[in-house]
Amino acid sequence: MWNALTDAARELANRSDIRVVIIRGDGDVAFASGADISEFGKARRSSDQAEAYHATVQEALDAIEAIPYPVIAQIRGFCIGAGTAIALACDLRYLDASVRFGIPAAKLGIGYSPPWIDRLAQVVGHSTAAEILMSAKLFDVEKAQRCGFANEVLPVEELDSFVSERATLFAANAPLTLRAAKTCLRELSKPEHTRDWSSVVDAAQRCVDSSDYQTALKAFAEKRTPEFLGE
Repeated sequence: MWNALTDAARELANRSDIRVVIIRGDGDVAFASGADISEFGKARRSSDQAEAYHATVQEALDAIEAIPYPVIAQIRGFCIGAGTAIALACDLRYLDASVRFGIPAAKLGIGYSPPWIDRLAQVVGHSTAAEILMSAKLFDVEKAQRCGFANEVLPVEELDSFVSERATLFAANAPLTLRAAKTCLRELSKPEHTRDWSSVVDAAQRCVDSSDYQTALKAFAEKRTPEFLGE
């Protein structure tokens, strides 16, 4: 699954005909119910195997984060363990009221790699991350919204239409500006001494130099909505 997810994310990142990516589960029961525990006896039998497994998972999460367009996690039902990591790799998380999320690693005797925990702490805060990891319990949508895991919580029957409307809203905006925003946010999530501010400046400069910028100025003067091409 992880290799397929990496390949799909990289393919999407290289396409120029899309504006927004939505990641959802297959059906209404779960966004992702975590890794297959039955495989742990083979995939995580030793520390070397566990390290290789974590590297494979991290490659997939990095590929999702590297998609230059807005990435939405549309979450229904259970979002557990590695499923939570996938959701955290997305830019935005929209949940329906049925969602239960958590990381039960402490009940399985396994450890998570530092990048996973770092991302969790960035989104929900250090104290809440500690509670999620140390309790290994499942939390409801009220907790998800209070701690910042959820951008919005919707009634079950409204999630699809809300996500569609929000994706349409994002897609109508200037792609280069969204790319620049993601570049800046990505660098801000890194330790200060590793941040590549030149990439942020370059991304912002591309916006100013783009034909989309000229299109927007003309549309504003003519009191109409601009149509952006990402150029």
